[in-house]
Amino acid sequence: MLGSLMPFSDLPVQPVFTPWRMLGRVLKWSGIAALGLTAFVCALLAAAFLINADDEPLSLQARALLSPPPNPYRPEDNIYLAFQGLDAPAGTSVITAGAARIERYNRSIEAVMQDPSAASVRRLNATDPRGLQLTGDVSFVQPLNASVWQAATRHQPEIRKLLADNRELYQRYLDLLPLPGYYETARPSMYAPYSFLPSQVHKLFLAAIALHVRSQFAHERARALADLELDARLWRTVFNGEGGLVSKMVAAASLQADDLLLADMIADPEVALPLTEEDLNALVPAFDPASWDLGGAFAAEFRVSSSLLRQTAQLAAGAVAREGPAQSGLRGWLRRLNSRIEAHFFKLNATENLFARQTARRMLIARDPTRPKTTNSELPASLSEARAWPVRLCYNPVGRILAAIADPPYDNYPLRVWDVAALQRLVRLGYEIRRERIGPIAVPSFLEQHPDWSTHPADGRPFLWDSVKGELRVQTVARQQPGRRFAVPVWKPSAPPSLAPPDDPR
Repeated sequence: MLGSLMPFSDLPVQPVFTPWRMLGRVLKWSGIAALGLTAFVCALLAAAFLINADDEPLSLQARALLSPPPNPYRPEDNIYLAFQGLDAPAGTSVITAGAARIERYNRSIEAVMQDPSAASVRRLNATDPRGLQLTGDVSFVQPLNASVWQAATRHQPEIRKLLADNRELYQRYLDLLPLPGYYETARPSMYAPYSFLPSQVHKLFLAAIALHVRSQFAHERARALADLELDARLWRTVFNGEGGLVSKMVAAASLQADDLLLADMIADPEVALPLTEEDLNALVPAFDPASWDLGGAFAAEFRVSSSLLRQTAQLAAGAVAREGPAQSGLRGWLRRLNSRIEAHFFKLNATENLFARQTARRMLIARDPTRPKTTNSELPASLSEARAWPVRLCYNPVGRILAAIADPPYDNYPLRVWDVAALQRLVRLGYEIRRERIGPIAVPSFLEQHPDWSTHPADGRPFLWDSVKGELRVQTVARQQPGRRFAVPVWKPSAPPSLAPPDDPR
């Protein structure tokens, strides 16, 4: 029996799993997984490098947007040049000064783009220290937030002093009112000059109009109304002219200021206004909704973006500029795009094609604010978007990031313009109420009878009537700044003088 037993040494040995052996196996398979993942990532990077080896051709859409319409105006007829030279030294032609400023900019912008340092940018937009500037404080004039009409009654001495101290500058503004056209002749770039002085003088202009309309002399009142009509025509010309987003939004704000002042005058029963059909069409014309299209500004902004993208491509290719002014947002991010690796994933033409598609989409929305934001059916696809989705995902990622950053801030601008269009319609409605002598009680029924006059041109929402305040209000579609005024008072007949009771015969 003992012979039949197996010796102890012949028994199978069970493996012993110590913690160190288990750790070794974990590390072994972790290393294999890490090597596999690294190989996979390297394969993806290699594929991405190959996918981004070539740029795509510039699309016909982008080429069309890069070509502005021809300039039909002589320098002496161009409001843009007058704006640029409005601060010229005393006795100097504003057109000559403005043309010289733009010529200097156009001649120097290429060098500044190559070396966008703070010093070179300052030299590019340097102004003449002898130039005229508005003397005095016009802060009491808040045309978009408060009533200029009421402020003028409280600040008559200040207004008269401002007019006396700024006689030449104010006359320059009056002289440019009849100019027929607006065309920005500066080469597109982020450094293009823009003059904000006309906006400051415009405040003084509105205060002067409010003062002169109250004059006891009929010819002075008529001249003030004629100047206000010319001013609205001036800013309509700027809005419909060839220019960028800044000039268009300044023009829209100036038109809003003109309309608010006119609305306050219309509502004041003490003001003698001409009330014929001809006067209605002169003071508060019914503009075609198509005339509020902001699309041309987006085309101009595309040309600015294109110049910025091309500057980025030059810097990323090795032409690294000296340290320039600190910037945030898209432009600051672009300045930091100087790595060769990043540059490989930035394709200039493909990015411009993306920006062109975004611009075309904005132009469609600006033309019709009810159009969905994501409308793509009317837009031709770029070459990168026509590829299979894995290729689209890997191709030009830097350009796609830039396009995503640049797109959202533009959404609100067309809506703000449509709110100004609604306010203009509201002021015309107030003029009709006064012209037809509609009392406050009859205002609601009058609104129902004229829906074309009493609704927002963008979405058709009706204007609101506040019988307590005696105001009509626009239901805005845009995000507006706090305090921005979109309500106007409505005229009501003056109360007849009360009759004194007869003397007591006793």
